[in-house]
Amino acid sequence: HELKDAELSLWTWGSCHCQAFSARSEDDGLTWSEPVNLDTPGYDHEGNKFEGNLDLTELSPMQLSSGRVMVFIRPIYSPWMWETWSDDGGMSWGPCVRGPFPGYATPNVVRTASGAFLVAHRMPWLTIHCSQDEGRSWQGTMIDSGMWAMGAMCEVEPDVVLHVYWDSYESHMRMQFIRVLSDRIEPVRA
Repeated sequence: HELKDAELSLWTWGSCHCQAFSARSEDDGLTWSEPVNLDTPGYDHEGNKFEGNLDLTELSPMQLSSGRVMVFIRPIYSPWMWETWSDDGGMSWGPCVRGPFPGYATPNVVRTASGAFLVAHRMPWLTIHCSQDEGRSWQGTMIDSGMWAMGAMCEVEPDVVLHVYWDSYESHMRMQFIRVLSDRIEPVRA
């Protein structure tokens, strides 16, 4: 689906580059739903949906044990990340609200065997926020002075995560093994 100029109002100018959408497939990617805006801020007095937030870029989605989908979204202008939720598998979304911490370059997210969520991002420097309670609270730990957070995380053994990411000058890859404990994360010592 491509957004057409006729679908955009004065209030959504430039939205094809700074709004976030989801699409669902229920047949292993053979077909996809129409895009759904990840921000549903409400409706006017005539029942028309307000256009969504114009400050959205990279997404960090995570599915909670309840099935609810929670998404952190990198801002363009906001000092804090945006946060929104879907209770129907991405068919509809709530309003975007300010998230619990600042962050850019957030597509690094993993859920560990114990159920902890880790989100790696920059600001400040390279930080990982960890939630042990389904995203209700977060503890941040700065893990590197690098400012380029793009990379990937995966669990390599129960509650041990490998995080691979670029250095500040996009020249060499860096990596760390990180252990998730009940009250914090820490580097795995060789």
